[in-house]
Amino acid sequence: MKPLKLLNLTLKTVLLVVLAFTFGAFMATAWGAPELAMPVGTAFASFTLIPKGDLKATLMTITATDVVTEWGALYRNQGQKPTDIIAKLRMKAETEAIFKRRVTTQTILEKVSSEYSRVLQRFQKGFTPIGGVTFKPQKIQLYRLKIDSLETPDDLYETWLGFLTDNNLDRTQWPFAKWHGMQLMEQAIADFEKFEIWGGVPGIITPGTATVAGTNILGIRKQLNDNHAAGKTLTLTMGAVPTDPLLFVKYMEDMTKLGQSANESLFEEIDQWNMSKALMRKFKEGMRIKYNMNYAQTDLVTVVDTDVKIVGLNSHATSTKIWATPAWNRECGLKAPENQNVFEVEKVDRSIKFYTDFMKGVGFWIPEYIYQNDVDLV
Repeated sequence: MKPLKLLNLTLKTVLLVVLAFTFGAFMATAWGAPELAMPVGTAFASFTLIPKGDLKATLMTITATDVVTEWGALYRNQGQKPTDIIAKLRMKAETEAIFKRRVTTQTILEKVSSEYSRVLQRFQKGFTPIGGVTFKPQKIQLYRLKIDSLETPDDLYETWLGFLTDNNLDRTQWPFAKWHGMQLMEQAIADFEKFEIWGGVPGIITPGTATVAGTNILGIRKQLNDNHAAGKTLTLTMGAVPTDPLLFVKYMEDMTKLGQSANESLFEEIDQWNMSKALMRKFKEGMRIKYNMNYAQTDLVTVVDTDVKIVGLNSHATSTKIWATPAWNRECGLKAPENQNVFEVEKVDRSIKFYTDFMKGVGFWIPEYIYQNDVDLV
């Protein structure tokens, strides 16, 4: 028999094993089978050594305490229904919408860029070939994402929310299952906008532990900064973003002129400057001050003398980074996109398991065609 130290048993565990063995042996004797005392006692003891699943730790907590406090721990049918559950506001998916969507069966989007050297020359009768083409591989990485949820809707059975439950023993048939699945989809969209598409930095996966927010894909901010560090983006020297709205309008006008002078042909392809919602509001305020003093001007979100729009995005939060690239240079890759709207639903005793998985990633084909200001570069 191995020493207790090697078994890494705590004193509490040892006592439980002894008590379980004694109880099992006693029961076998009481049943008139003393010859089974040893095997039955051993069987009872072994149950205490079985690793306990972390089921409760993985449950998404259903908290209805306030509902019970207000209306009591019983269900009264007063006509309430799922539409009476008001979901608190979630962040809307604005950033993904500015990226061209591309469905793929691959885990990486791949393209090749081509660049020609000069081919035009003055005529002469002799054949004098010049030129050449350079091909470079370009890729956008997709990341595998998932939604796992395990809930016990019985917690709602004797509450005002009892209409989400049923008498059917199959909990997957309860109204809660359909309602909860729809909520999971909406929450995943909000999570992607809030935590991943802008600020995401892939982290290390620890087996058996859910990853934390902001560690699940390579977000836009990290891509901009990595490409700046590699000397690829057109990083415009602008300095800190001014707090004064009027000065911020000038900042954007100067940034636009600087972008034009850096690459006129490229800037003609630019459709919008992307920034936080707060900066967009600041720009609109500054436009009213600068151009609306003597006459009404309806377009407050376009840089004067250009067609370039000012676009505020939820995902950018408090960042003062401002960036732009042609629409065709922004792409979002999706593998199994239909899985974002469907779940596998299974019974687990009296709980319900929901799960799905898919792949998604956003990126830029040619980093050299990205403009950004020189802030938040870490």
